[in-house]
Amino acid sequence: MPFFWVQVSGMSLDIVRQFPTVTTLNLGGGYKSTDLQTSGAPVMGDFEAFAEETGRKLKLEIEPGIFLVANAGSLVCTAQDLVSTGSGGYEFIKLDAGMTELLRPSLYGALHPIVVVPAEGEGGGEIAEYVVVGHCCESGDLLTPVSGAASEIERRTLAKAEIGDLVVVEGCGAYVAGMSAKNYNSFPEAPEVLLDSAGELHVVWRRQTLEQIFENEMPLPAGI
Repeated sequence: MPFFWVQVSGMSLDIVRQFPTVTTLNLGGGYKSTDLQTSGAPVMGDFEAFAEETGRKLKLEIEPGIFLVANAGSLVCTAQDLVSTGSGGYEFIKLDAGMTELLRPSLYGALHPIVVVPAEGEGGGEIAEYVVVGHCCESGDLLTPVSGAASEIERRTLAKAEIGDLVVVEGCGAYVAGMSAKNYNSFPEAPEVLLDSAGELHVVWRRQTLEQIFENEMPLPAGI
């Protein structure tokens, strides 16, 4: 990851060289799982080298929104079904959520931590390799893709699951509800719940009803 930000800063500084009146360089965001201390040191070196070379001391800006809020949210699902495609195939966990709540894996192969929480007790401590998929009848509704390759299946080592177990998809506090495939296959929007500092839960967004999905549809006169 530090190498990525060195690439970004280097390419951006090359562009800035062509615009002598620029005083501020914004490297944007995307710092969800980045160690800012580790990434910051080589980037700072690039800026210092630029200043020494050009005599221009640039102001560095970043947009750490996702870094601040991404890990503040989780998607809590239930394992609806377990499917095996046999020897040489895959073990699937099918959830009661998917691209209708979390589109990032299907859209650009984003990886999210996934935790199986046994419905009964603490479980037996067994692990297994699973492919985790959503509830839409859509080949792209995949929550465990290869990193950066949305259409490629990746197994994930998780606690052994049973139907009815909770499956928590973490890192869902940014670019999730607002960019999901809302109402795909007529699935209603999921409720959103806030956990406050005292450990109390508060519903901040009610589950959408089926009637709310259809309320804007207008019937056409007969014969059209």
